Amino acid sequence: MIPLSMARQGERLRVLRISGGKGFVQRLAEMGLYPGVEIEIISDGSKGPFIIGIGLSRIGLGFGMAKRIFVETLS
Repeated sequence: MIPLSMARQGERLRVLRISGGKGFVQRLAEMGLYPGVEIEIISDGSKGPFIIGIGLSRIGLGFGMAKRIFVETLS
């Protein structure tokens, strides 16, 4: 289990846990980001926000948010 902030562009991941208050967790869940969902790293934050793909949707996350989302690599 690693924080999303350590993931690299092109990786496919599964969200394991989101660390934060109820409002933070609920806001991400409303955008489709919750434990068990599979995501792909579109941009790894090296030149701006993390951009992740969830199905056909794209979500931009700041580095601080990405540090609080824990994921595992899919093989």
